[in-house]
Amino acid sequence: MTTKFSSGVICLALAMCLTLFSSSKPTAFKQLRHVVAFSYKPEVTNEQKAKVNAWFLRLKSEIPEIQNLEGGTDIKPAGKKFSQCFIVTVKSEEDLNTYGSHPKHKAFSAFVDPLLAEVMVLDYWSEQ
Repeated sequence: MTTKFSSGVICLALAMCLTLFSSSKPTAFKQLRHVVAFSYKPEVTNEQKAKVNAWFLRLKSEIPEIQNLEGGTDIKPAGKKFSQCFIVTVKSEEDLNTYGSHPKHKAFSAFVDPLLAEVMVLDYWSEQ
């Protein structure tokens, strides 16, 4: 009897939490996030990394499909694989493809690619 009661209470509490959280949020709209993280080759200088940072952030003013762009250099990089991360927000997969093939993005990629030991890219839909 105690197990049934405990299970029932847990289920009821879970249902209440789900109802509370789902009803307290305003109607969301989806945004596509393109996350990029850079791991540099050991010989890359801080000046080169700063140029990459400035250039990447400048893409927001050069590619109309970018709704938002933020990112920068890790403030505590010790022992971490990636030292810079950027998040690009677009409205659709079509916009993401347009961004990826844009001449300004291609020029940036041509500059940064030889400096990188590794790059991590992740695309996901966010409800905001």
